Amino acid sequence: MAAVEQIPSNDGLKRRRRHSTISSTTFDSEAQDLIEQWENLSIEMDSFEQQHQTYLTKLQEIENLKKKHRLEFNRIQEKINNLKQLIDIHKSLIIVPDDKQENKIKKDKSELLRIRRESEKREETPEERLIRLNTIHEHLITQRSDYLTRIKYTLPQPPERYLRIILGNELPVSILDKSQQWKYKENYEQFKLRVTLIIMIVSLLMSTIIPASRVIDAGFYFLLVWYYCTLTIRESILVANGSNIQFWWRLHHFISTVCSSIILLWSSTQSYKIFRQQHYIFSLYISFVQVLLYYYQRGLLYRLRALGDSDELQITIEGFHSWMLRGLTFLVPFLFMGYLFQLYNAYVLYNLSIDQSAEPNSDWQILLKVL
Repeated sequence: MAAVEQIPSNDGLKRRRRHSTISSTTFDSEAQDLIEQWENLSIEMDSFEQQHQTYLTKLQEIENLKKKHRLEFNRIQEKINNLKQLIDIHKSLIIVPDDKQENKIKKDKSELLRIRRESEKREETPEERLIRLNTIHEHLITQRSDYLTRIKYTLPQPPERYLRIILGNELPVSILDKSQQWKYKENYEQFKLRVTLIIMIVSLLMSTIIPASRVIDAGFYFLLVWYYCTLTIRESILVANGSNIQFWWRLHHFISTVCSSIILLWSSTQSYKIFRQQHYIFSLYISFVQVLLYYYQRGLLYRLRALGDSDELQITIEGFHSWMLRGLTFLVPFLFMGYLFQLYNAYVLYNLSIDQSAEPNSDWQILLKVL
């Protein structure tokens, strides 16, 4: 009986040993695989560390090269400007060449621009030197200066004073990669569109459904302040990278920032309550017109860039402009209605500032908004 009981016990022991052997083999195989992965990763990390050191060295070389090249660019540009001024002064002190000499300029222009030999310097007459100076002056203006203008924004540019105040003196704002410049410009356009749509929706809700609340009004006006302030920073960065944004357009956004700040600080007086609904309707209308202008100008600028008539970093802007005449049809009434709405706002605010029944003391915010 004891022997019979011992047989199952031995069989169970053998099964446990076999199972333990299989588990141990599987564990060893997994451990071996993990060790091999670590060894491969260690080799990759060593290789990456060497590559990173090379990258840092090259990056430092590029930064030094950019600074050196920028200084060289400034030096050459200054020399060209000085040389043009000196040639202008010299030309004003001597006789202007006759028609035959002018014809010679056109015929031998490449010859006149080459570097002279010593024998030619001694044999050259004053009239010939004047002809050569005229040719050099024309060459400096039409070719060399244009070339420097084209390559200016391929070099690091110092930030303008506004950016230095906001971001600090040492923060680089130049985007030297053309594709990255284009992406930043597109991001700027998308930012304007998204925030304008938010402003339009909020204005619609505040003027129709949502009851008057000074807290919600303050949040909306803070959104306007943040939006216009952000636009001024982004536009300054675009200008530092070669975008031809006009000064008046940027000034318009600075003024809009100030106006939004004035309304944000406007206390909940009787004059504010009178003007509140009108301002929301105005914000709704202006946002709607801006969306229309965005889609119209975006398509137009795409065609102009394809024809070579527009800069790659040209942005969509508000209002009416000469280049918008190409295909402009239905937008003119909306634009002029917006201008008339602005005049009406000024008229209403002026009447509130002189209306004694609106409130006991006229607010300084009203007068500034009129301006």
